[in-house]
Amino acid sequence: MAARQQHRILPNIGTRRISAYSIHLRRSRHRRKVAYLNNHGPAPLRDRSFVCLNLTLFLVFANISFLYLYPLILNAMGSALDVIGLVMGVFSCAAVLSRPIMGKLIVRNGESRIFSIGIIASLAASICYSLVTSFGPFMLLVRVVHGLGFSACVSAGFSLAARKIRPGRRTEAFSMIGVSLVCAVAFAPPLGEYLIRAWGFPSLYAAASTAAFLAGVVALKAFQPVDPSSRQKENASVRYCRLLKDRAFVFLLISTFVFSHCQATVPNFIALISSEKGVLSGRFFVVSNVIAIFVLLFIGKRIDRLGKLFFMKLAYPVFSLGILLIPDMISGTCYPVPPLLYGIGIAVLFPTYNALAAGYGSQAEKPAVMALFTATYDSGFVTGAMVSGWIAHATSLNMLFRLSGICAFAGFLTVVFLPIQGPGSGNPDP
Repeated sequence: MAARQQHRILPNIGTRRISAYSIHLRRSRHRRKVAYLNNHGPAPLRDRSFVCLNLTLFLVFANISFLYLYPLILNAMGSALDVIGLVMGVFSCAAVLSRPIMGKLIVRNGESRIFSIGIIASLAASICYSLVTSFGPFMLLVRVVHGLGFSACVSAGFSLAARKIRPGRRTEAFSMIGVSLVCAVAFAPPLGEYLIRAWGFPSLYAAASTAAFLAGVVALKAFQPVDPSSRQKENASVRYCRLLKDRAFVFLLISTFVFSHCQATVPNFIALISSEKGVLSGRFFVVSNVIAIFVLLFIGKRIDRLGKLFFMKLAYPVFSLGILLIPDMISGTCYPVPPLLYGIGIAVLFPTYNALAAGYGSQAEKPAVMALFTATYDSGFVTGAMVSGWIAHATSLNMLFRLSGICAFAGFLTVVFLPIQGPGSGNPDP
């Protein structure tokens, strides 16, 4: 009898133990799932607000990309080359120099309000271009207003992306943003050329204005208004000096500047060296942009999974070699090799730098962080035109591209030897 009771009790004890273990397993799985979702969240393209943000940034960059053709209009007005350079440079200077101010304004007022002001300024400037008939103060004022509007839109857009995207999805998300920007820069100028041939210069202004207007409409779904008073407690702690005391963040900015300078040198001078070699530059842009879009579509998730620095160390030599080979291969049978390597390098490095920058600072500091980062990145595009122009004038176009390739290799060394992703709560996520 006692043996029978013991036999009945033992299975009950075993069942209880199994049930407790099952509950423990379920709870562990639930905790792991919650942790994964907190770090990764849904895929960016499944988030409607992110899709709208991506489309908004595409339209913002399409707006300025249409006006890459503004030198044609200035030339038709009879402006000299130095005047054309001044007019185009005023936009870039306004956009870069105002970026830290935009970061502060976003911290105080939120992304939605600053983006709205920026897109209104961009739309107003795009409309006012049709009123400009000659070089003068009004033309420069329009360019400055347009640069400030673009600066506000970019600061707000990248700040929102940095704040809203989960750490485990950042590179994937910035890869999708990269696709939008490449598409805007690749397709808006050819469309603008077609419009000019068909309907004249006013059609270019109309296209730029339409892009700005549509960006404002789509942004209503991407940006949610934030009550500034809700941030008042956090705002007091947001200081640029404190961010710049983080050595790892400063090293990241240095590395970013090297990358963007080399990236900008190529599109600014590829047409000149192609003409010197007796070939068309269009095929370089087509190959590099197509390969960049293709790689951006698939690389982001893998970078998030396998590590940002790992992919940067792989991509930098490819990027550097793509620039170094331009003088020797641009006119030969192997002409697709340089744009192929260059496009792959851009596709890996652009989203990775953005994702690393987005990992710095608290949520309240993200606008300031991304303002500094995007200002540094855009500064490279200014020097990529001006400094590279001086180098080409002093030496030759062949030497310019070789020196730029060496400079890109210096960027590789910054990734290898400088702590651009250091430990600590304020530093990027691994």
